[in-house]
Amino acid sequence: MSISEKLIEGLELKYTGKGFVGFREEDPYVIFLGYDSLGWTNIWVKYNGVHIFTSVFDVDIQ
Repeated sequence: MSISEKLIEGLELKYTGKGFVGFREEDPYVIFLGYDSLGWTNIWVKYNGVHIFTSVFDVDIQ
């Protein structure tokens, strides 16, 4: 079963992708919001109240 098949809204994930403005390595957890309309690998997550567009390859299920 792939990670895409396990994601549900509100699930806490560990962000493992490239850092972005405001990202702190000591707090790598994001909340899954949903898939983007472009397909099953593009997702939206929330990090410290900010919506971030990323890939399922940039997160791990904890």
